[in-house]
Amino acid sequence: MTISYDEEFSSLMIRWRGSLWKAVLKDLIWFYAAYYAILGFQWYILDEKQKEYFTGWINWCEIGTQYIPLSFLLGFFVSVIVARWWEQFNWISWPDKMMMMVSACLPGRENLPVREAIARWSSLQSAIAWSGISVRTLKRFPTERHLVAAKLMTEEEYDLYMNTDAPQGKWFIPIIWIINLIRQQYQEKKIDSVQMQMLLQQVYSFRDGFAMLFVYDWVKIPLVVAIATYGYFFICLIGRQPKLDQRSMGTEITILFPIFTTFQMLFYLGWLKVGQFLMNPFGEDDDDFELNYVLDRNTAIAHMMATDLADQIVLYLQCPTVGSIDLIKTIPHTRASFKIQDVIPKSHLASFRLSDNEMQLIKPEDIEDENRAAEAKGQRQRLGVLVRAIESRRKKGNEEPLSEEAEHLNNGTDEGKAN
Repeated sequence: MTISYDEEFSSLMIRWRGSLWKAVLKDLIWFYAAYYAILGFQWYILDEKQKEYFTGWINWCEIGTQYIPLSFLLGFFVSVIVARWWEQFNWISWPDKMMMMVSACLPGRENLPVREAIARWSSLQSAIAWSGISVRTLKRFPTERHLVAAKLMTEEEYDLYMNTDAPQGKWFIPIIWIINLIRQQYQEKKIDSVQMQMLLQQVYSFRDGFAMLFVYDWVKIPLVVAIATYGYFFICLIGRQPKLDQRSMGTEITILFPIFTTFQMLFYLGWLKVGQFLMNPFGEDDDDFELNYVLDRNTAIAHMMATDLADQIVLYLQCPTVGSIDLIKTIPHTRASFKIQDVIPKSHLASFRLSDNEMQLIKPEDIEDENRAAEAKGQRQRLGVLVRAIESRRKKGNEEPLSEEAEHLNNGTDEGKAN
């Protein structure tokens, strides 16, 4: 994106490029022109009775605006568009993984032409595919001859490409060339079946990004919310007019400038314009994706991986300085970075502790013995309470009969004492 919003609020308010003012200015001008045309008609042409009748239309339109759920519609629309916009960015193809795999499976100077061909065809694939969805890339490569002039395609490849009859599109042809070249390396025994499978998997992933962007460009979201938004403010042209009849002017404040309607237009139309801009992020708007930069970056990275970095390695035995550097435990800071207090992440169980008794190891049979001992202790306690209650009643000389259970326990206790 060409616009960075990491600025102060005051700077964002006075900036023009990629701003809210630029997005809604034309609509605001048209709204004000129509609004004051209606106001002039009401002020200079209508008589007092007609103004009272027009006030009824103002009230009716003002009530009608309350039945349009504009906030809900815009919120749903923008949330869907932003999710779609981010998904499209994630589907932009990057050749990094594919070129890493090519460099790993086809090393050495003897495989340099193969790596260079795959790197060039990956850039050719991007240029051809993105020219079908991005206006910026199409202006850069309006014809196939521009691909030859950019040295992305040779004359022989140009003839093969142009002579291929493909009415459904030819954007995938460079991918087929890459696959054919990998298959040739397998037939020449330069790579084995496992390496071929890994290379083809990366090529397929590289191709999927272009296919998905074509699908997003093909399937659009209906702009029903645009009709609702502009219809809402069309009703506001009458519903937000000042009431100029004598009765209303005597009881209400008459303001000739639509202050709050202007704020609504800035917010609602601003959200609508954001959604419309993000719906097609491969155009020429300020916030669209710069596929030309991505193409330049991918071309440079792919070429560097195919040539300079393919066999760049520091061998331990050949470079004595490698082992002369001791491994450090901490990386030093600068004064500027040390002032930034890093928050060390901790688990929510970092302060969780168990007592020594809870951490003791036990066996299942120990638990059963403890349960039986606890049950026996509970029975003895209940029996002791009952015995004390019976003795207390005897001392008080209470004549009320005891329950059968109490008598039975009492008899058992007496028998035990007698024995």
